[in-house]
Amino acid sequence: MSLASSILNYFGLTKRSTAEMKALYANGDSRFFSYRGDEIHYRIEGRQDEDAPVIMMLHGIMASLQTWDGWVEQLQDKYRLIRVDVPGFGVSGRVADGDTSIASIVDRINALADHLQLDRFILAGNSLGGYISWEYAAAHPARLKALILLDAAGYPMPLNWLMTLLTAPFLRHAVRIATPRFVVQLVLMDVYGDRKRISSHKVPVYQDMMLHKGNPLSLLNVFGELEHMTPERVPQIKAPTLIMWGEKDRWIPPANAPLFKRDIEGSELIMYPGVGHVPMEEIPEQTAKDADEFLQRVL
Repeated sequence: MSLASSILNYFGLTKRSTAEMKALYANGDSRFFSYRGDEIHYRIEGRQDEDAPVIMMLHGIMASLQTWDGWVEQLQDKYRLIRVDVPGFGVSGRVADGDTSIASIVDRINALADHLQLDRFILAGNSLGGYISWEYAAAHPARLKALILLDAAGYPMPLNWLMTLLTAPFLRHAVRIATPRFVVQLVLMDVYGDRKRISSHKVPVYQDMMLHKGNPLSLLNVFGELEHMTPERVPQIKAPTLIMWGEKDRWIPPANAPLFKRDIEGSELIMYPGVGHVPMEEIPEQTAKDADEFLQRVL
């Protein structure tokens, strides 16, 4: 790579095509599901026998299916694992018809479950993925064996610094022009409870996900969705539910965790001291162990 290319890449002034993203981040476990003009990227890992319980995993804003690497490593011997690049993010890229509403994403996830012929399965989601997951649980109760929510969006909350900046009229579309690496570094430092846990390879991965053409617009559209969240359907959830939350979450208030526990009958709550917004990425061994123990009890 030339010096000029390196500089442009560092400051996030280049964009990555879908072909480039596939070359970089698709692997032998990757699959693509075509639906409503989208190509949804997902991976199938772990046990492949018919008796294996299935966990589908959905990531949060600005992230990708790589956020579940640690869970795959810990759980692959016990479960069939399906992790998805949420439409609008990761290698899946832009939503073709422009409909990034939560209802639209839930429809796409349900179509993927139909495509994979999943009768009943476990759904785990973090942040935006948690919002999608509990909305799915309310809309399709017969399909879920269990639900795991990690720092899930859903209840009204103050916008964090990044959301505040990107919803300001004069900065709203800056992210569509550039996503500098130092900004990505700042975001990760804000997302993690313990910054020493951020591995060096994560920053360029997160940056690449935001350089995929169309993903920045999805981010802006989803921020608009989060300004109008309503938790009115949360009490409709009937699946056994585990709520996980980092006590140092700076993005979604830890005070929201007991609201989910209050409104989901029979749910369980685990709080993690010193951990931030992405517990499954920051402390994968402990969170995977807790998820497995919960699932062994309720399945």
